[in-house]
Amino acid sequence: MSILKRIKPAFWDHQDLISGPHKALFNFRRIWYATVLLTSAVVLLPLITMAVIDYKVTQHNIESAILLRTARLVSNTQRTISFFLDERRAALRFIEQDNTCEELKDPERLTSLLEHLKKGVGGFVDLGIIEFSGLHVNYAGPYILQGVNYSRQQWFKEVMERGVYTSDVFLGFRRTPHLVVAIRHDLPEGPCYVLRASLDMEKFNDLLSNLEMAGGGDA
Repeated sequence: MSILKRIKPAFWDHQDLISGPHKALFNFRRIWYATVLLTSAVVLLPLITMAVIDYKVTQHNIESAILLRTARLVSNTQRTISFFLDERRAALRFIEQDNTCEELKDPERLTSLLEHLKKGVGGFVDLGIIEFSGLHVNYAGPYILQGVNYSRQQWFKEVMERGVYTSDVFLGFRRTPHLVVAIRHDLPEGPCYVLRASLDMEKFNDLLSNLEMAGGGDA
């Protein structure tokens, strides 16, 4: 006997010959369909409803947990990088206030200051003194940049307008990724210079490499 015959009700093929207004009461196939559908609806609808609600709640909780962890990670990293930049801006501000314009235009003095910065604070690549015309008049570092005119560079325009500026990462004249921190120095008798420092990108790589991210994370 086939499985179909086992589960098919005995009345399935019954043809009732009763006619009249009560004929529907003896349509067993129709009654069987209605009973199966009603039972299925009573059983499955609550189950499906609970499954959908559970899915939505679980999805929301997982997304909230991931967003909370990511927000905490971004916030901690933002504070770390901000502290790194603030520390170097403060060091440059100290140099700007502790040295005269003539001292900073001395190549030996600028080289000595750069060495002290590298040993004491770290993260510096070079130092430069730039006149308000944009001409790079003194430079200490590994590149040949003295005599370059920065008047058309975006970071120079920003520092001239704001007084203090930290750039995004860009290539510049040296054609290597770097960022600069620049401070405009004003004197009562007239303009003096812009003190600019390039920061070591390896320090940023170290900061980002220490993030507690999973193997699939991206910084």
